[in-house]
Amino acid sequence: MASNLFIIIPFYKDRNSLNRAQECLANSSYRNWDIFIRDNSLDNIFFTAAVNEGIRLGMTSNATQYFLILNQDCFLAPDAIDILISHMRHEPGCGIACPLQTDGPGNVTWGGSLQAFPVGVHLHLPLEQYVRPFSTYWANGACMLIRRSVLEEIGHFDKNLRFICSDSDFSLTARARGWEVHVVPAARAEHTLNASGNTGTPELELLKAQDTLYFYDKWLSGGVYRRISYEGDSALAAETQGWAEALRSQVAAANEIMESQGINSEMRDKLPSVE
Repeated sequence: MASNLFIIIPFYKDRNSLNRAQECLANSSYRNWDIFIRDNSLDNIFFTAAVNEGIRLGMTSNATQYFLILNQDCFLAPDAIDILISHMRHEPGCGIACPLQTDGPGNVTWGGSLQAFPVGVHLHLPLEQYVRPFSTYWANGACMLIRRSVLEEIGHFDKNLRFICSDSDFSLTARARGWEVHVVPAARAEHTLNASGNTGTPELELLKAQDTLYFYDKWLSGGVYRRISYEGDSALAAETQGWAEALRSQVAAANEIMESQGINSEMRDKLPSVE
């Protein structure tokens, strides 16, 4: 039977962690999967390119319906994949699902995400407060289950974010298209969040700074649009911002009219938000 889950592990030098991650997968109650381990030890193409290489490979099989991005130092509980896929099947609006991450003693290290810039901030409440699945702002790339239809709709991870930020960028892109990102607390993974957060070589620190700046230009400053658009630096001029405010007012007025005429909320929800 063709596998419906494709697991992608970007690997870099830490063979002991990789072996343990594979042992955890071998003990998984979910058996219908294939795996791709991208060895970056000799030619380090970094996290995002390794993930995209795996996605391209997994997409060649029509049977693949889910993609699991997994760090080499993220160790899944035996029932974690079963729980995540079951959640996806019962929640069609969920495009990305993540397990609750804890350290060895059981302290929560990632239980949802808060701000994404200038550094990613993780939610880590006491373990007993995580009772049922909930939506979060962005998925942590150490372990994220992605529905195939999300990749078909929005494409691969942004190759311009080579080492960090591509998980939050992908999540925000999916959410902008209407998909939800869920934390599923019943699914557990052990992960101490030490791979990309530690200070590395000057070259790696430069790469992380470049990724963060690109994320800022793409999502916060309008820098990407100015760089590639006809308007260029004038794109954020006062006149342009005035047009945007006028459009927001137009949408708000249209929503008020539709509500006063009793037009159903589902139709109103298809209009862009003015928040």
